[in-house]
Amino acid sequence: MSIRSDSAALPLTQKSTSDPIKSRRLSRRRLQKGLLSTALFVVVVAAWEATSRYWIDPLWISSPRLVAERLWTGMSDGSLALNTWITVQEALIGLIIGTLAGVIAGLLLARVKPVAELLDPYILGAYSLPRIALAPFFVLWLGIGLASKVVLVVSVVFFVVLFNVRQGIETVDSDLTDAMKSMGANQWEITRQVVIPTVAPWIVSAVKIGVGMALVSAVVGEMVGSTGGLGWYVTRSLNQFDMTGGVTALLVMAAIAMLLYYFLAAFERRLFAWRGDGHSGTAPM
Repeated sequence: MSIRSDSAALPLTQKSTSDPIKSRRLSRRRLQKGLLSTALFVVVVAAWEATSRYWIDPLWISSPRLVAERLWTGMSDGSLALNTWITVQEALIGLIIGTLAGVIAGLLLARVKPVAELLDPYILGAYSLPRIALAPFFVLWLGIGLASKVVLVVSVVFFVVLFNVRQGIETVDSDLTDAMKSMGANQWEITRQVVIPTVAPWIVSAVKIGVGMALVSAVVGEMVGSTGGLGWYVTRSLNQFDMTGGVTALLVMAAIAMLLYYFLAAFERRLFAWRGDGHSGTAPM
């Protein structure tokens, strides 16, 4: 008994002395990465400004100064803020519904193998359909409002989450499930205590990729038919040959995707801090 206690104490002591060093290294690495990202951003903006001022007419590529002015004006009068909220609302609703549906479908198909084998060809066929070709159908069937954009987003996110859940389930330790069964655990207890914790990193990874795909899908739907949103804002701006408006909307979309991605990455680090390896599943590309 004492031997086990001593052997267990040693890793804890080593961990307590190595954690501050590891934490400082991680902090230094993140600081370096942040400085490099900031420097790259400054270089790109400076090159864009110089190009628009000395080589290419801002009519064709706009400029950082004009974009900053439009961003301030659009947020102040509410026109850009309103269209941004419409797109974010469509993307988030579709992301949530698509994620829940993908998780449920993945767990069910994993439990019923014959049904999964029967549906696999149809699932792959539906996944291969280009979403930009489906957008006009959804607009015709559901109108130019919120519903058509949400369904389009769901049709993209659902498959990413579904494939990740099924891939994650394949990594479940069979020894753990056998041990749970030998202790009298039912299927729900095995799913809750073994399967879901194993699959959770794969789900979060899929959602991180799904954020960008959800925004793109919402914008595509708005370009096909809508009365608002960033996609509608881009289309209207370019129809009026307003390059600054179109570029501003695109940059707002990119900023939203980055913010949501980093939020999910921080959430993932906190949620799976107990893993210690910092790794999670990889969504199919």
